[in-house]
Amino acid sequence: MSEPPVSAGRVFALCFATGLCEGYDMLVAGVAAPHLSRVLGLGAQQVGWVFGAAGIGLLIGALAGGRIADLAGRRRVLVASLVVLGLFSIASALIRDLPALLAMRFLAGLGLGGALPNILALVNETSPAGRTTTRVTMLGSAMPFGGAFLGALTVTMPGLSWQAMFWIGGLAPLLVALACQFLLPAFPPNSGDRPRETTVGFALTGEQRAVPTALLWVTTLCVAISVAMMVNWLPSLMIARDFDRAATGRIVMTLTLGGAASGFAFGALARRLNATVVHGLAWAGMIASVLLMLVAGRAELAAAAASFGLGFFLSGGQFLLYGVATDLYPRTVRGTGTGFAVSVGRFGAVLGPLLAGALLARTGNPDHAILALLPLLLLSLATVRWLSRTRVPDPSERVSTGAA
Repeated sequence: MSEPPVSAGRVFALCFATGLCEGYDMLVAGVAAPHLSRVLGLGAQQVGWVFGAAGIGLLIGALAGGRIADLAGRRRVLVASLVVLGLFSIASALIRDLPALLAMRFLAGLGLGGALPNILALVNETSPAGRTTTRVTMLGSAMPFGGAFLGALTVTMPGLSWQAMFWIGGLAPLLVALACQFLLPAFPPNSGDRPRETTVGFALTGEQRAVPTALLWVTTLCVAISVAMMVNWLPSLMIARDFDRAATGRIVMTLTLGGAASGFAFGALARRLNATVVHGLAWAGMIASVLLMLVAGRAELAAAAASFGLGFFLSGGQFLLYGVATDLYPRTVRGTGTGFAVSVGRFGAVLGPLLAGALLARTGNPDHAILALLPLLLLSLATVRWLSRTRVPDPSERVSTGAA
């Protein structure tokens, strides 16, 4: 059977669909947690272990998935990752005890992590020259939209069982895997002119990439910690300011809406402005939003505006870093380099809530978790300015595509 031609538009659509599945699965355990707690008799700490198991799986999956794809081919690993995510999401609906649930969420996390560096690399390699950062950044919006879809389901179908949530989160990636298998070309393994050109060491440090890789990791870690701190502690901050439950819900929702809108917005900006300007806008917006949140007090409109800004600029900065990561590494090791960067981000997502919790335990003031974002953002601003000058790979590295 002949391979389908490479169409940039088709690749982007299938990778976006994969991102939607990932965004859904990242949130489904959190939404199902109250139901799981009742059924399995879980305490707060045990629920935390469930979240942690998925996070560890995602971190390991990103490291392994990107690396294996460079050696075995992107479509093969992407399809396998989606199948793993789908099967173990469905299996999560069938569990009867905590150990089984931890195992299923860890294995689903492996599939989740294995898919992400590959869809980033595929969109980079098939996008028309000059539009790679735009499309990779827009791809980032898929994950917030996937989470928003889950939220819409719970609002429109309040009687939806937790088992059904996992079944939906499992069947969707299986369908996308089927589409990828038949609609994507094989994308055969990459190979360098010399064996060393496919090693991890060459991927991360070869051709003078050691310093840019370190700077990328520092930037990614700082932004990921900041995102995780906001997502996890914003409700506590609003409650500490004496907002009622409805107002807190509205303010938290603006954070999600800001994140969902940012990928397309910053993707469009990246197409029209140079990287230094776009990064400057993103980081200036992050810092301004933090300052606004600190002075908003009990003014709901100001707090909501700050929350939207934090979601918009923090997520936008994170999506821009995906574009930086995929452009930094040559095609032969792009999955490896991107996978390591994604894993650093996932480590930051685990570290963020722990850091905020430690600050809250020490001071008792949730505002200090917001204040702690400032040094992180200032450090990442310094490192991203360096990254904005990183060379873009030669266009000849890109896969020849059909119409977008």
